[in-house]
Amino acid sequence: MKSIIPILTVFLILGCEDEENKILEANALLRWTGDYAVDGCGFFIDIGEHEYKPEDELAIPDSLKIDTGVDVYIKYELLDDPIEFHCGFQLQEIDGLKLHSIEER
Repeated sequence: MKSIIPILTVFLILGCEDEENKILEANALLRWTGDYAVDGCGFFIDIGEHEYKPEDELAIPDSLKIDTGVDVYIKYELLDDPIEFHCGFQLQEIDGLKLHSIEER
């Protein structure tokens, strides 16, 4: 029994994910494509060549609703599952992220 305890301890330590390790930082382009109510598609975030959909778009300040896009610095974590959203009459799916902070550069 005593030999099992150290092995279980190692598994517990390795199996626990540190929440801080999941938080990433990046310079990004925040794009506003219009309100869903008027056939817009909301916000998109471009990091490098990849496009993401923010999980909680309502947390993004209205002051960043700029049609031409705005350069931002974000802290975020990638979501395991894609985000589904309605854009026009179509249900779409795209990689998602959870924003922890966003500030204009």
